[in-house]
Amino acid sequence: MDINQAVADLVQREGGLCILDRIAFPLPYNTDAVACKFGLGAELYMSPCDQPLLRQRALEFMVDYWKMFPDKVNRFLARGTKRAAKFSGDPRTRIQVDIDLPPHNGYGAALMGMVDIGIKIDSVDPYRADVMVCRAEEHELSCVSAHFQICNGQGEPNFDVLLAATLRWCEICQPVHGSAGFAFIFETDQYSEYTQQLFKRFPGFDFQDGVQFLMQARSVHNRIKCVNWLTVLCDALVEELGGRDNIRAALEPVCKVHDYPGGVVIQAGAYPQVGDSWRGEIPEAYRRVARFTKSIRFEGYRTRLFRVPDGLNDKEETLAWIRRFD
Repeated sequence: MDINQAVADLVQREGGLCILDRIAFPLPYNTDAVACKFGLGAELYMSPCDQPLLRQRALEFMVDYWKMFPDKVNRFLARGTKRAAKFSGDPRTRIQVDIDLPPHNGYGAALMGMVDIGIKIDSVDPYRADVMVCRAEEHELSCVSAHFQICNGQGEPNFDVLLAATLRWCEICQPVHGSAGFAFIFETDQYSEYTQQLFKRFPGFDFQDGVQFLMQARSVHNRIKCVNWLTVLCDALVEELGGRDNIRAALEPVCKVHDYPGGVVIQAGAYPQVGDSWRGEIPEAYRRVARFTKSIRFEGYRTRLFRVPDGLNDKEETLAWIRRFD
């Protein structure tokens, strides 16, 4: 069975994308186990600044995420640990205590929640928010990311939820750049090598792994990873592209430009799109944003953003993927 075609057929037969919340891409060597799920996601990258301020932003981001899904998110992965602990109620105090523990420098933690979709071996949380504040001496970007299911319990897409959340998180975190839209969800990036055909067929899905991007970008803070349904640009990048009026003139009305205190969020069309490169269906709004922002895109990869199957060049595959809307 061609799993890529099966995914496309399921969406078409069910008449909508909500079916993706109830299926998963299996591991090729163990079809009872999950390699990848599908969801909505956002990732925001923050420039180095005052460490206490970055940690406070990370706290507010995680609490805001929990408030969106208090009945779904019930585990906290504290820094320096490998096993998440269950909690109930507002996690603010628990997170604050974890942040305040020495050393008072870099910080990493996550909130998460599982949904049973009937697969025997399933460790891919469809609800998860991660924060990573880099140590001051590294002088690298910090990152927050989050993902959740495509639809709510009533079968309605969470597109407006993602847009509103991204705008809030931009105001909270003051990112230099970021993106949001459809996203592949992995437990570990090593599973990405089994899903190469998904990457190539469905361009509307993003691969979100802040650690991998930071390892490649290092001291380059002002170049975006890629575009998605929502593309976040700080004021400095906005000015580099000619200012807000120039962006609106180039992209609207096909796209919409949202202001927030610190930058803009470019919305590529009324709702996110999956696309299908096998059928020549590359979302035109995404193409428009990609071409307009090409001059501020990061392409200085030394190796990879994601793992690829044996026989493929990871750098070439990475560059081909980030250029998929060109």
